[in-house]
Amino acid sequence: MAEVEVGRHAPTFRLPAGQGGEIGPADYRGRSNLVVWFTKGMACPFCRTQMSQFARGLGRLKAAGAEVIQVTPTKLERARFYVKNFPIPFPYLCDPDLTVHREWGLGVRSHSLLWYLQKFQAGSKMTMPEAEIGTPKTNFAELPSVLRDTDSAVFVLDRQGVVRYRNSGAYMSEHGLREMPSLDEILRPLQEAPAS
Repeated sequence: MAEVEVGRHAPTFRLPAGQGGEIGPADYRGRSNLVVWFTKGMACPFCRTQMSQFARGLGRLKAAGAEVIQVTPTKLERARFYVKNFPIPFPYLCDPDLTVHREWGLGVRSHSLLWYLQKFQAGSKMTMPEAEIGTPKTNFAELPSVLRDTDSAVFVLDRQGVVRYRNSGAYMSEHGLREMPSLDEILRPLQEAPAS
């Protein structure tokens, strides 16, 4: 698994979007900076609060010349349901086999059945956060992707597709849930990115 490094061109991909068609970073090259956000998607209550945070900050990101795409393990038919029924303001891309996650150097770890049962039990005792973007019921078929031990990540690409920022790591650690970087932290490399 190769790392996607700051200062290098990001790997390209095209994935189906819940909104229709296929989208990838090359679609934005030359015309806009890009925030590529890897998350578990609408099935994850913590990701929904982060989606709300991105939605609230979208005006500031656009003012900095950036667009956002969200890469999730969601299957396409479920993604279509989400974008039809919830106000998702950016492309919601589907990578259910996690191929693009791996190509971008994000961890996908396997554990014993006992580990997954413990995570499910711990999650069922947690108070789930409210999300402005909506609160769908998690489909039973989505539980494996929500429980899967993968990394989340935020990458900032400039107009030429060069990575200017990377923040990635496991969703959960011994210290608890991993926080998403602040909007100011994401905006900083956009403000420093070359204009052309």
